[in-house]
Formats: sequence, C-alpha cells, structure tokens
Amino acid sequence: MKEGGIETENKKPEFRFEDLSTAEEYLKWKQKVPSGVRRCVESTMKGGELPSSQTGLILTDQFLDALGESLAKNKLADLSRMDTRMVNLLTPLERVGTKGGYLNVFETLRNPDTSWNLKRKIFETQIKPSLDWLREKDLADLAEKIRREQNENDKNPEEGQNESEDKSESENEGEGESGNQENNQDGVPSPNEKVQPGGDTREKKEGEPAAALFSVSPFFGGYYKQLQFNRFDGNTLEWQKPENEFREAIAEEYESESTRIIFGKIQGGQPLSLPLPAGWMVDPESFIVDAPEGSARVLRNQEGLWYLSVDGTGVFKYQIRAYRKQMLGEEVELKEGQIEGNLPSELKEEIKKLEEKRFSKVKIKRELVKFVRNNLKYVTSDEINSYYTQKPAEVFERMWQRKEANCYWANTLAARALSEIDDQWAFISGFSVREKDEQGNAILHSGNGHSWLEVWDDLSWRAVRLDATPKGDPTVDEEQQEQDFDGDPPAGGEGDYGESDDELASEKEIQEKIKELQKAGAGKQSKKLTLLDMENARFADAAECTPAQAQEFLRALDRAREIKDTRGIPISELLKLEWKKIVIENTSEKNDYRGPVRMDEGDNLEDPVSARIDIVSKEFNPTGFEKLEREEKLETEFGGLSVYFSFDLSGSMKDPDSASGRRKADVQRDAGLLFTDSLMQCAYISRQQGSNSHVPPLKIMVTLASETGETKLPLTDKWESKEQWAFYAALNQLARGGTPTAETLLLIEQAVERENAELDKKKISKDKRPLHYVVVISDGAPNDFDTAEAVCTRLAAKGVVVRICCVGGVSESAFAAEPIESFSQLPEILSQDITGEFKKLHPNRIQI
Repeated sequence: MKEGGIETENKKPEFRFEDLSTAEEYLKWKQKVPSGVRRCVESTMKGGELPSSQTGLILTDQFLDALGESLAKNKLADLSRMDTRMVNLLTPLERVGTKGGYLNVFETLRNPDTSWNLKRKIFETQIKPSLDWLREKDLADLAEKIRREQNENDKNPEEGQNESEDKSESENEGEGESGNQENNQDGVPSPNEKVQPGGDTREKKEGEPAAALFSVSPFFGGYYKQLQFNRFDGNTLEWQKPENEFREAIAEEYESESTRIIFGKIQGGQPLSLPLPAGWMVDPESFIVDAPEGSARVLRNQEGLWYLSVDGTGVFKYQIRAYRKQMLGEEVELKEGQIEGNLPSELKEEIKKLEEKRFSKVKIKRELVKFVRNNLKYVTSDEINSYYTQKPAEVFERMWQRKEANCYWANTLAARALSEIDDQWAFISGFSVREKDEQGNAILHSGNGHSWLEVWDDLSWRAVRLDATPKGDPTVDEEQQEQDFDGDPPAGGEGDYGESDDELASEKEIQEKIKELQKAGAGKQSKKLTLLDMENARFADAAECTPAQAQEFLRALDRAREIKDTRGIPISELLKLEWKKIVIENTSEKNDYRGPVRMDEGDNLEDPVSARIDIVSKEFNPTGFEKLEREEKLETEFGGLSVYFSFDLSGSMKDPDSASGRRKADVQRDAGLLFTDSLMQCAYISRQQGSNSHVPPLKIMVTLASETGETKLPLTDKWESKEQWAFYAALNQLARGGTPTAETLLLIEQAVERENAELDKKKISKDKRPLHYVVVISDGAPNDFDTAEAVCTRLAAKGVVVRICCVGGVSESAFAAEPIESFSQLPEILSQDITGEFKKLHPNRIQI
C-alpha cells in the first residue's frame, strides 16, 4: 500500500494513515471542505458506490452528482442532458492550466498519492467558486418557490389576512394560561411562551393533521431549540422563564454550504422565538416578510435565542436564511436554574455514588440524566398527567414510583436531580424533527414538539444537550441521544438521518488516529502538539486523578490567575506583592523574588504549568519565570504563617453570589484557589531558596463545612499536584446540608495543638513561632453557634488570629470580620488582613 493510500487486497478496502502529517492534512480537509464534495471524492477512492447528493438544491445536486460521476470515470461525465451553465462550470475542470502544465481535476482528486493539502487547494480554487454561485442561484429560486407556495395556500391573501387577524384576536381572548401555539389559526405559532405539564407548548388536536408552525428547506433534521426555562413552579407544575431583554441581532461568520430557509407565518405585534439547531444562527439581512417596509426586525434575547418581530397587527408570511456558525463564540453561561421538591432517595444515592467516583462535574451530570432516562418507560397518556398533578408536593416521588413519563416529566425529574449538583442547567422547549412534507421540507409542528435539558460544561464553557426522554418516543433519534450522553459529536451531524457514511474516516476516528500516532512518537511535530496532553498526564499521575480531572483543574487555575481587578491588574500579582511585604530583619545578602514574569525578563522557570500552556498556545514569550535580584536585607529566624481554612459548602451555597450572579460555591472555589495559589507560590520560592530566604515558611489546612465537618487537606507547606487537586476537589463538591462550622473549628483547634506540641519539642520560643490565622468563610450562621464561639475563644486565648467572614450577611460572632458582599472580595481582604496582623506582632518585619 502506498503512503496515505488504499489497501486493495480485500473486497472492502480500508484507508490507512501511514504518518502523522497525512492524518493531520486529512483532518484539515474534513474541516474545510463541505461534506457533499468530500463524499464524492472519498467514495471514489474507496471504490464504493457513488453517493446521491441530497442537499435539496437542484443545481447544486446536479453539479455534485456530475462531479462524482466524473471522478468515478476518471474523466468528464456525459453532460448532454444538463443545464448549459453546469456544462460551462464542469468542462474546464478536465484541463486546468498550472505553472507545470495542465492538471485534470478529476484524476488528481481521486488519486490516493495526491496530498490532502493539494486536494483541499483544488477544491478552494476550482470547485468552491462554482458551488457558491450555484448555491446562490438555487436559494434564489427556492425563495421564489416558497413565496409562490405561500401565496397559493391563501386563496385570497388580503381577505385571508383580515380573517386571520379577526380569528387570532377572538381566540386570544379566551386563551387563558394554556399558551398552546396552535390556538391562533393553523400554521400561525402563538407568541405565548409557556410549556405545560401535558408535554410541549403545542398539543396535536385529535383527528386533525398537524399544521406546520415552521418549515425548513432543504430538509434538516434533529433538535430545534426554541425556548429556555430556568424556574419550575412547584404549585402549578409549570416551567417559567425570565422576561426577554432584546437587542438588535447582528450577523456572524457562517458556513455557506449549510444554508437553509426557514419560513412560515408570524403574528404582528409580538416577537416570535425562532427554533434553530444547536450552533446555528440566522442572517438578519435575509429576513423577508410581506409587511410594511421598516416594520420587521430580527432580535436576540439575553440567552442568545433568535426572535422575529413585525410591528402592527395581522398575520404575515416570512422567510429567513439560517446557517451553521463558522466558529462557536462564547456562549451565555447557564445559571440560576431553580426547582424544588422531594427527591427520591434512590436518586440521592445515585448522586453520591457518582460523586465518589470523582468524575468531572459534566460527567456526573451526563451519567445522572442517563440514569433517570434508563429507569423510566415512555408513555403519553393523559392519565399520567392527571396522576402526577394530583399532588404537586409529591410529584417527583410519584414519578419515580410509577416510572412512566413523557419528555416533559422525564426532563423535569432530571432537572430536579441536577439541582443537587448545581444550578447551571436549563429546561429547553423546541422540536425534534425527523420527517418531511410532500415538498421535502422539514416541518416543525405540534406532533414533534419536544423538551430536553441543557447543562453547563466548565471544561469547554459550552452548554451541553442532555435528553432524559425514555426510549420509545418516535420523534427522538435514540442514537443521537446516546451520543450526547457519551459526550461524542454526532456521526455525520444532525440532519443526516438515513444517510450512509461514504467518507474514509469520521472526524472522531481521525482524531483518535492522530493521538495514536503522536503517542508512537511520530516526529517532532507530535511532541509539540501533545505538550498540553503530556502536562495533563503528568499532573494526573502526581495528583492521583484522571487526565480529564487534571485538565479541568489546570484550566480552572489558569482562569483564576487571569482574574483582574477594576484597573485591569491581575489579582494574583497584587496578592504576591502583599505577601512580599512580610520580610525579616537580619543583615545578609540574598535573592529577592520578583515574579512571575515573562521569559525574557526572568532568570529561572518557576511555574512550568503556566509556561507550557503558553507555549502550546503559541505564546513566544511565555509567563511562569522568576526574577531574582541580589539585595541586602535584615533577617532573623521566624516561624512563618499557618492559615487554617473553614470553607462553607452548605445547601445555600448553590444560590447566586450578589456581585457576579454565579453560584456562591463556584465563586468561593475560584477565590479560594486564587488566594491560596498566590500564597503558596511564595512558599515554593521559600523552599527553593532554603534557610536564607526572607519569605517565611507558609502552611495551609483546609476543612469543609457541609453535611459534616471534614479535613480535606491536612496542614502542609506543599503546593504540588496532589495538594492542588485535593484543594480544588474539596471546593468543587456538591453543596448540601447545613453549616457545621463548630465541627471544622474543632478540627482546626486539634491541628493547632499538634503544631504547637511539635514546636515545644523543638524548643522554639514564642517570638519565633508562626502566626496562626484561622479564617471561617460562610454565607450564614453555623448550626451550633455557641460551640463555634467557644472554640474561637479558646483559639484566641492561645494567640491564634480568628476571622469569621460572613459573605452577604452579618455575623453575631465576637470574631466577625467586616461584612463582605461577595466571595470575590475575599482574596484581597484576607491578604491585607494577614499583612496587618504581621505588622502588629512584628512592626519591624513588615515593609509597607
């Protein structure tokens, strides 16, 4: 077999990549070239049957079919029956002039020895311009066809519009709280944004065909997201959403080959949410509507959902183009999901089991929703709706006992289970499309209305779709559902139902092959590309966690170090400057730490993680280096600083933080990580420099107040992989239970006594012992206030500095610090307070 070529000995030849560069070229080919062209080229290379083009665009499909036939024959296909424009576009491809002579595009594309880079360039220069021109012709013709069909459906457009206006007004008067989108007239979706216990916002009328509320041409199947809900009313058992905050929509970069036209009818006077597949957008400039000029707008709300709006009254016909985004931009973070009710004990146990496995948070969410789905049976009878709504306070227990649900109930139950983890989820209402109408359009109607969930992935900073609907729903593609649970991208993409894979390898397969070749040491390039993977693996091995967990932590640490104050200065730098005020008096020449700095400013590598991440991201002047200056200072022996943390992960920590709106537990985690990382990096420098360092030894201990008080990190002066992961994993647990601060304080008291006993053995005088600093962080009073206060009093009597930091409230403790509005304020406040305590104890040892 030739390099990057075809194995021809077997009946079913297999494409094999001999080296890393070939695999990487092929991946770029897949990412840059539309699937229609790829399938033509690669099916020919495999020696299989030619795929029939199914874009639904007449001229585009003719071009692709002729291209495939020409590739199969190794020469221009018979074009005698084709449109003259097609002949003029295809004929020149048989003889293209180059600097080195003439090139036959068909022979070159099907040749297994032709590099994938050359194939891609041929597509971009010789095929893409023709495809783009034909696509625009097709879309213009399609838009005109849709306009004619819309007019034909209205026997008398002017009279019909008046009738629809009268009908919609009369029906709206009696609509009440139902909010069904068929309550106006057939084919006119209602702007009433509600979702009901019976299923979706649309209920198909018995014995009547379902009118298309939205149509998509050419066909594209899969999930279409329309509405997003974040609050469940336990009394009415209905989902609620925030009021829309609209802004004018602007166009983004998109993939032209994915173009679809969405069309239908819109009622004037009220914005209508437009359902779209995940990762899709519309072009505001393409909005065509038979309404007065200047009255139509395309809007987006605060959640990134697209809306159409037409001023005035009446019903209007519209068309608008939709595209897949070229690049996914930053998404609106999911947060503030609210749902209450008694969760079945079996689901609580499942959450604990998943947490004990130390999965990443998004993995726990996937497994939890999958567990709900696999334990339910799909039913649609009205009887279960009646049964579940009889006793709203017991709805989740009754659902789990009966084990029957439709999409609404299954995903509502899954949302309640997810709320035990965090509030970063949303209930989604839309459509699941797998059918075409007589014209070949995808139709979104009352019969394929659907509900599912989205959860937030901290690793990718993306909303991830998860569907708890039990098996058996005819509108749901179960293979796609499973892929969502596994975290894999859809094979072939949504909208490809029933199509065979005519390509040599899927994107997932080729990415796995690239990793395999990289691990095998396939050249210098592989080492460069896997630098970050190697760092993840090294960290995972040292921390005794998985590579995915290592990646999660390193990204979190990187984000924490980039947090800036209102002046744009990294807080980590401000904290290190604060720590460097703690200096010791004694005459000696020593290295004074200045950093971290850029490579061209530094002397030695201090932080390999930051440096390697910068290098992998092609930063030519990475951070993570230290600069040492020779200075003469005064120094005496001193015991240093021991910080004892009591963090709060009680149930109320799932609520939003007042300043950022993020979950309190998440803000506490990031703030704690930022504070401790800056503190312990100074400890790292101290250890590297030895006894001559002017930076005192620094130690930390971490306890956690949740369902019980626990020590998560014993007192240590180390800040390596194992300690970093233990710190992060502790603060990333589920927030639940009360606030047993008295228990954590007792654990801290025992640790202080042990440390003092060790110092006694070494006969260390009191003036040379460390400053013991206890900080209790919470958003409310402890479960046992009297015991907690007694422990604080005993600690203070031993010379321990105790600070009770109540965030968002006022503590009654005698040891309470000044009230703090947000957890994000903690790093700067605590660092300044510790420096101030050093100044009080040793006025000559603080350089202010």
